[in-house]
Amino acid sequence: MKKTLSHQALLTYLLLISVAVSAASCSSGNDNDPLANALIQSDCERCPLMIPVNSGEFQMGTAVAERLIDPRTGSPATNDEPQHAVSIEAFSIGIYEVSVAEFAEFINATKHPTTNKCMDFSKPGGFTISTERSWQNTGFIQSGNEPVGCISFYDAQAYAEWLSSITGKNYRLPTEAEWEYVARAGAAGPYFWGNTESNACDHANVRSTGADTISKRQIEADKAGFPCDDGFVHTSPVGSFTANTFGVYDMQGNNWEWVADCNHKNYEGAPNDGSAWAEENCQFGVIRGGSFLNLVQRSSVSVRAGRPRSGAASNMGFRVVKGTAAAELITAVAWKDETNDASGEGGQLFNENCAACHQESGEFQGLYGKDADSLFTAIKFGGNNVMSMPAFGQRLSDADIRLLVNYVLIQNGW
Repeated sequence: MKKTLSHQALLTYLLLISVAVSAASCSSGNDNDPLANALIQSDCERCPLMIPVNSGEFQMGTAVAERLIDPRTGSPATNDEPQHAVSIEAFSIGIYEVSVAEFAEFINATKHPTTNKCMDFSKPGGFTISTERSWQNTGFIQSGNEPVGCISFYDAQAYAEWLSSITGKNYRLPTEAEWEYVARAGAAGPYFWGNTESNACDHANVRSTGADTISKRQIEADKAGFPCDDGFVHTSPVGSFTANTFGVYDMQGNNWEWVADCNHKNYEGAPNDGSAWAEENCQFGVIRGGSFLNLVQRSSVSVRAGRPRSGAASNMGFRVVKGTAAAELITAVAWKDETNDASGEGGQLFNENCAACHQESGEFQGLYGKDADSLFTAIKFGGNNVMSMPAFGQRLSDADIRLLVNYVLIQNGW
């Protein structure tokens, strides 16, 4: 299958009109442009901004004749070979890496215990594994709209599962093939802006020689940064650099990004249908895209690195995708099903699990919000006020919780 011209035309138009998107508010900066609003969407107030990607085919990996020299070893990298054709089904992807503020919403809602060890790059002389560092303290000051770091694969996966649970949509980490398809954005060379490192600082937050300090140069210390100034010592606010032709930002540089696949030494035997290359009891995953600490060559669209899935580093984050063609997680129950009255399943679930605390003389009380998102989160993960209610996620299925929430919405006229 070939990428349709309509998709290319729409995204080209999107870039030409310079759609400005605010990561903090989850709303399009061009509210008067219906095309921009149609392309970039968010499923909830706390959800990332997503953009659709059409199905297509591409050559994944690097051809032998186009091998890049690994700046750390001086030798060509071969773990992105052999180059092979891959077909991709339609999906949507976050236009930005998940931000600190977005990840904080997840933590506040779920109390998820994140990894307690993180590679710390803030001290001279390389890196150390530190229990002092976390997504809240990466070793350098971050604003809420910078990409979250110190994230393990399991932290990233838990975030995607949370989005799925509050929206009923199929959020997940991108497969390695999906990630590279978007990173290339139709380009055949190592960078979405061209075949050379020229003007790298106009397009990506990588290790350069401008604003960078010793803290940014100490990794790969024997190699000079690229001779330009990207303006940032550490992470940059998401969307600070130009988007690629698919309308997606920071696919190269800023933070490494987890993908869904297990790590393999090369592409021998890799799937060609865009699916994740999975294994049972997979312990080592893959990160893509390079980071603010890495030379631009390490941020090329084909470079891949294997890391323990339980590990984390201050320059490792993620973004999410959503399968547009995949079945929704829950299809049997639609929000605001007017047939769901007190005698239905939702009413029975409420009476069995909620009425003792949240209903008196037929009146609802002490509810955690008036919208499906807030109610679903409170029931599944527990309330977060002083009189916190327990989480029902282990007792009730997502389908049951949706029935219950639907009942509350209908009964209260919300």
